[in-house]
Amino acid sequence: MPSTVTLAALTQPRNRAPALPRAPLTAAERKDKKQSSEDQKEAMDAEVAQWHSDTHTKADELGLRFNKKPRYFLDIFFQAGARMVHGQEKINAYNAFKSEKAAQLREDGRVLKPTELHEEYYAEYEAMTEEEKNVLVKRFEGVKAAAPKLRRDTPRARIRDVSNTCKNIQMLMYALSYRVGIEGFFCVVPNSTDFHMNPQWYFTSQELERYMPIAVRRKWDTVDVGTRIEAFAVAGCDTMRK
Repeated sequence: MPSTVTLAALTQPRNRAPALPRAPLTAAERKDKKQSSEDQKEAMDAEVAQWHSDTHTKADELGLRFNKKPRYFLDIFFQAGARMVHGQEKINAYNAFKSEKAAQLREDGRVLKPTELHEEYYAEYEAMTEEEKNVLVKRFEGVKAAAPKLRRDTPRARIRDVSNTCKNIQMLMYALSYRVGIEGFFCVVPNSTDFHMNPQWYFTSQELERYMPIAVRRKWDTVDVGTRIEAFAVAGCDTMRK
């Protein structure tokens, strides 16, 4: 049975100096930024619309091929969005075995590819009893729990994290709209000056965005509203702060 392996602790992240305040934009720069955001949104909307069309076309194609209704495949496509936000909860015993075995080999100066590890040590795993496998899983869970969780604190990493999360939310909202019938929108902005990104907007339909001036009974500019929300968030959501 493999012996217990203690993984080396990860180094602590270095403290970074606070970022300097950004210089205020000129009127021309604000205009260019607004136009750039609008152009980007139009391009994104066009790509999403094309994806919607391609998805329905694929569902129709699969329905004819497998004698199923298109909705059957659309449910499969969009239900996958819900699974993206849930990680693997149950640890597989073989994955735990491979992780521990790879760590042992690294200590001995050997680094094997996953395929090589499988070919050379799968028989050893198969020879283990269920009790030994359960102990292995428990040990691996302990190693994972003890490993420090490092925050990805670089500006680029934060922006990438926000972008990926927003895409997942969009998928979930679109799937919910299809399955249940909902409309909605969201706006995500940074709440500090540590990094900069444009406000991230999403409307389930263009008609909903066009309705906003009627809803608020005044002029509605999505880019301008996003900028104002960002300023409010950076100010700590303080309604009294100028």
